Amino acid sequence: MKRMATALGIAGVVLLGSNRWLIGSQQSQATGQAQRQGQPPAGAPAQGNFSSVTKDQYEQWMKQYSNSGRWGKDDQKGALNLITPEKRKQAATLVKSGITVSLAHDIERDNGKNPKPAGGWMENKFTAIPEYVLENLQMEFHGSRLSHFDALCHRMTPGHIYNGFEMNDVVTAEGGCSKMAVTMAKDGVVTRGVLVDIPGTTRLKLDDILAWEKRTGIKVSPGDALLLRTLRPGTPRQGVMGYDPSILPFLRQRDVALIGSDVAQDGGNIEGITQPIHAFVLLALGMNILDNLALDELGDTASRLKRWDFMLVVAPLRVEHGSGSPVNPVALF
Repeated sequence: MKRMATALGIAGVVLLGSNRWLIGSQQSQATGQAQRQGQPPAGAPAQGNFSSVTKDQYEQWMKQYSNSGRWGKDDQKGALNLITPEKRKQAATLVKSGITVSLAHDIERDNGKNPKPAGGWMENKFTAIPEYVLENLQMEFHGSRLSHFDALCHRMTPGHIYNGFEMNDVVTAEGGCSKMAVTMAKDGVVTRGVLVDIPGTTRLKLDDILAWEKRTGIKVSPGDALLLRTLRPGTPRQGVMGYDPSILPFLRQRDVALIGSDVAQDGGNIEGITQPIHAFVLLALGMNILDNLALDELGDTASRLKRWDFMLVVAPLRVEHGSGSPVNPVALF
């Protein structure tokens, strides 16, 4: 296997309805994903919000902090390996009040009044027969609308995917992902969740999270799921929001197992790099992502209880060869 060396020219895999896979080209997929997340497409005029991290620094980090080969040359689970039985038991000790909170948005119907936007849609058809109502459901969940879980095969560089696997050996339009599929998380993700909720901070930088740890006394530890709340009720998404690339070494140094946010993660542009957070996390760290979470109730509950860590349970659908799954994560306090 050849090892990954760069994050440029990224493509992606999207699972559509009826188990149809769309493998985006280097340009078209990057353009579509960028537009869905409030970033300018490749070649478009820059819109600011650039990180202080340079392209050269970013590419060096891709090599320096890579988890490729860390759990063996055939590993397909990536950072989920960091969630050990001991970590799950630690998470269980955080359940003290018996309070549960959903972290997902409702999946709204496309009924003609809500046309399919870029970045996620769902349509369902009902059939009424005696004593039953049957339903056929189709959705596109990757993008900036539906709460979902990204599998590691969702992103690739030309020719390569996480852990050095070659793209042509892993992904086809007919069969989806033969490796790194969402079924690698078939037993569910149960770990300690940590919510970083800093009013007014729409781009979480390294200094921000270090100051937050000092202020709250909460320390991000190996195997944790790190969740970022950027939006407040009534606040629209504006441009690039989420994790600034300056936080990337922190994720590897602390051995975070999973990240998520109420937006699509990428909170800082780097010239020449498309979606630097998605690319680094999925390709270098082998870390799954929770996109477009609903974190208002979680933030309110954490604030009321003065508790910013909790047990997190994520159960992606067992979609054979799937590049991800719509998901309803649940926090337990």
